[in-house]
Amino acid sequence: MARQQDPLTMDFLLLGIIDRKPTHAYDLYKQVTSSEELKTLWTFRQSRLYAVLDKIERAGLICTEVEPGDSLPVRKICTITPIGKATFEDWLHSPAKHMNEIRSDFLGKLYFLNDRPEEEKEQLISAQTKLCEHWLANIEKKLAEHPEKGDYLRIVYSFRAEFIRSTLRWMNTLADSI
Repeated sequence: MARQQDPLTMDFLLLGIIDRKPTHAYDLYKQVTSSEELKTLWTFRQSRLYAVLDKIERAGLICTEVEPGDSLPVRKICTITPIGKATFEDWLHSPAKHMNEIRSDFLGKLYFLNDRPEEEKEQLISAQTKLCEHWLANIEKKLAEHPEKGDYLRIVYSFRAEFIRSTLRWMNTLADSI
């Protein structure tokens, strides 16, 4: 039995854009490749975008409808479904699950929360900060288990701890700026 994977941030990015306004696939591509904000987090190839749209449509998160007219190729309008909307909202209000997802996942959430009430952004930052503090506590325990200088695991855990501390400092600065 194949393992079901969590949707990637790109899936949610497309859901969020479609949630704002139903749109054609090619217009989505133009939007994600021309927006400076989106280009700072993601890179898209047109073929990848179409593959993701196909995947989220098969999952029932969006539906497509052929636009009436004489245009060739046929243009389909992508619309978010109620399940897609609920899935997007759950993702939007949940902290990134892993430290390596802060850049794409967490910052992607902030992108969409920019148009929302400040409280939503504050709640996400608070939840992400608490999760980062939890990660740091776990890494510090592992560091204590490897007290010898030069021990490879100590080097790795030390790096991870500093990365999390840096992220926490940034989170605090971010929280203060809202």
